[in-house]
Amino acid sequence: MTFSVYWIAQKIRFYSVFVVALASFAVHARADVASWLVMDADTGRVLEQNAAFDRWYPASLTKMMTAYIAFHYTSKGEMGMNDMVVVSQNALNQPPSKMGFKVGTAITLDNALKMVLVKSANDIAVAIAERVGGTEENFIEIMNEAARRLGMAHTTFVNPHGLPDNRQITSARDMGLLARALWNEFPQYRAFMSHPGIRFGRRTFKSGNRDFLLRTVGANGMKTGYICNSGFNVATSATRNGRTIIAIVMGAGSSLERAAFAKKLIDSGFSTNSGTHISSLRGRGSSTPPADGYCKRNKRPTAQQLVDRFGSNRGSVSLMAYADSASSSPKGRSIRLSKKKVNWGLVYEEILGSQLKSYAPVTVRVGRERPVVAIRNLGNAVPLPSPKPGTQSYTERQSTGGIPQPDLNVPVGRGASLQPINSKSKQSLFGSPGGLYANTSILDKRQ
Repeated sequence: MTFSVYWIAQKIRFYSVFVVALASFAVHARADVASWLVMDADTGRVLEQNAAFDRWYPASLTKMMTAYIAFHYTSKGEMGMNDMVVVSQNALNQPPSKMGFKVGTAITLDNALKMVLVKSANDIAVAIAERVGGTEENFIEIMNEAARRLGMAHTTFVNPHGLPDNRQITSARDMGLLARALWNEFPQYRAFMSHPGIRFGRRTFKSGNRDFLLRTVGANGMKTGYICNSGFNVATSATRNGRTIIAIVMGAGSSLERAAFAKKLIDSGFSTNSGTHISSLRGRGSSTPPADGYCKRNKRPTAQQLVDRFGSNRGSVSLMAYADSASSSPKGRSIRLSKKKVNWGLVYEEILGSQLKSYAPVTVRVGRERPVVAIRNLGNAVPLPSPKPGTQSYTERQSTGGIPQPDLNVPVGRGASLQPINSKSKQSLFGSPGGLYANTSILDKRQ
């Protein structure tokens, strides 16, 4: 009798431990692509979605709103793409990814937006915010006002770049609203989101969306994002036969998984027309974003796992099957060159397809695009740009549309007194670790 009671107690204890372990595994198991949405940019119909109302961290998708506001002001004639954005101390203080220019460095809004949307430069995002809003805090208020106007009911912005802050949340549905607004309201500025990389001096920096842009038929935008708490996010688009499809992916385990799944969403979107308009889409979703450390729970898939899941041997399966790594899939082609080497060319061919376009980074620079004297030589038909920063005529220049021009003799935001610099070397241009020519190594913060 005693033995039987002891035996039963041991069994109960074993199964209790097993159930707890199983529950723990479920909590810490790979979460895969957490949330996604694919929609028709023209009709606004959501063609397919999963957990689109779940709250999520936007990471650098935030910069789409920063660009949206800048585009709004320029399209209304209240700013110009040749207006100067000046780096403040507050901007320079931002962590990487960044350009790292010294305080006082002046950049055209055109170049600043390319640095933000392609390189995902956090410091330049703050510089734009201070230029448009007067202070970063004022700009954040403008961001939230714009979000409410667009119907982004689940979104709160607390910074203009997307660096970690658990108060800054959104959803795939809200990012779909923003992406569609960017595409439809500002067709003249679509090219800003389509560059696969930037070139600054002798260095080039690829967009986090480069491989999607170069390997997807009709690809034309938009923005990627990553922080540990969000995983790998993307808002992207493609146009075929006059029709544009937008895809939003939140919480992928790697940049390659993000690109592969976004491509599947885009391809599937062109094969259907039915769906509910995004403004009428209803759902509740999780009201709390993922717990801290999401990237540690959602482990990065191996190259072979991605080829098994997205490669040519997979055939035609549902989008949910692509999103779920536990879904059964045939063994894909071996991507090993040797025991230790991966054939990355084959990996990209298998899951993203052949490269359709050559990699052509757009050139960016500091200062004005062309000297005033060169423009004067073109004749009276070409309007002269604004006076050179630092001159009396510049500081006395009146703003248009109620947006003040920066006074180079007073602080902007929390920045120091802004004085333009004339850099003669790369060493004198960059101001802190984490910039383009930093001596200290910086962890790869892929966006």
